[in-house]
Amino acid sequence: MPALKSRSIVLASAVLLASAGLVVAQPAADKPAEKPAQKEREITLKVGDKAPAIKVDKWIKGEQVTGFEKGRTYVVEFWATWCGPCRASIPHLTELQKQHKDVTVIGVTGSERKPASGPDNRLENLEKFVKDQGEKMDYRVAYDSDREMVKEWMDASGQAGIPTAFIVDGEGKIAWIGHPLKMDEPLKQIASGKPVTDDGKKDQKKDGKKK
Repeated sequence: MPALKSRSIVLASAVLLASAGLVVAQPAADKPAEKPAQKEREITLKVGDKAPAIKVDKWIKGEQVTGFEKGRTYVVEFWATWCGPCRASIPHLTELQKQHKDVTVIGVTGSERKPASGPDNRLENLEKFVKDQGEKMDYRVAYDSDREMVKEWMDASGQAGIPTAFIVDGEGKIAWIGHPLKMDEPLKQIASGKPVTDDGKKDQKKDGKKK
């Protein structure tokens, strides 16, 4: 009875306030919180810019590269063992390395998935993968465990997917960015000291904006 009496008093008070022209505050209806507007990623690395440094933990295959030698062309490709399109690109990169002996092709693995628990066996898995590939993967391979190069190359240029290849020209500048299966002609032109004039330019970022 006391509970019913208390509810009656509250209801009566609400009616009196409403009749007097006063607004009784009601609990706000639950509604989803508005998502903050996503800030567009700032592009700080574009075609024509100086190539960032090579920073890796370990060279898995081939001689290490400490810097970009003047007059020499380089291909820096970002990939991962779990990435199907990356694995499909391996034979093509090997073929390009054979065709262009004066070009240094480097496969940088910076997106290996770290296990949620247990030992971190990414390096061992990568070494086994490369060893199993044998001559099918006949170019330099390096391991970037803390994604330092991924941040300075991929993230800085607005590239969100792998595989992605960067061609560094003889002046140490980024000359082309795109999918490794589309860089045959651009690589040929850049390695010979010519500007890129084919459709490969469509894969590049222009003025810091996405296509």
